[in-house]
Amino acid sequence: MQTRSYPDIWMRIIGSIFLAHFIKMLGHTQSLWEIVMHAEYFKEVLIGGLINFSLWSLIRWVSIRLDRHYDWLEASLLRAFLQATLGFVVPMLFSFFVMYLFFMQVVGDNIFNSSWLYVEYRVVLFYIAMMNCFYLAYYFYQRFRHADAALQLIQNQPAVPQVLASPPAASNTQVIIAARGSRQVPVPVEEIAYCFLQDDIYYLKTFDEQQLMSNETLDELANLLPTSQFFRINRQILASAKACASFRSIANGKLEVMLQPNMPEPTTVSQKKAAAFKSWLVNR
Repeated sequence: MQTRSYPDIWMRIIGSIFLAHFIKMLGHTQSLWEIVMHAEYFKEVLIGGLINFSLWSLIRWVSIRLDRHYDWLEASLLRAFLQATLGFVVPMLFSFFVMYLFFMQVVGDNIFNSSWLYVEYRVVLFYIAMMNCFYLAYYFYQRFRHADAALQLIQNQPAVPQVLASPPAASNTQVIIAARGSRQVPVPVEEIAYCFLQDDIYYLKTFDEQQLMSNETLDELANLLPTSQFFRINRQILASAKACASFRSIANGKLEVMLQPNMPEPTTVSQKKAAAFKSWLVNR
């Protein structure tokens, strides 16, 4: 699965400081100028901002790690459970623990004797929930942008004359045309490590770890590439023999294949294909 990036450092900094200021202003009848003129204002906003930034960064870190392993569309229920547990419950407990220590060590009072649990803590919980919603929306925004860019690239491809539409024989294919940004790049077959499907987009991965967008589906690539060199490991991956560094048996007669360059997710051969895969490696 594709790892999402969330370039939001300035949003986290500004948002964390603003929330600390908002919490500081809760319940005060003084004017903003009168509050700002006290040195305690800057101390409390700085400490609160650091705590808020830590919470936001924790939620971001959790979201990125979960993006790698649990897609919102492919594993919706499990992802929602893990996001709620790791992205909401854990930051909620972290916030309470930090503020408990703050009251004990800095304020010199017990947090349960204050109004923090009944006023400020509710704002913090709302803040944590909104951060999770923010990364959920950001995730689908990035996914939409990625899919839209791929669609525009495909639509901008020049039409292939009908007489050339049928693919050449697999044994005669020497080069696959792939896309790198807006450019079309010829990729020699011997340089292709594997082809894979990710987020409904087809990619080629070369042995020097370049990742290019394929103009063909995996089914079409399986017909184009020589079967002596490439094997359809599963529905998502078509791999070169040279890329299959090793394999091992796992549960239910399946095989786990270690590819080079490395795939972030385990590559599994089903029980039905396991014998054919071993035979292909030996007899190709």
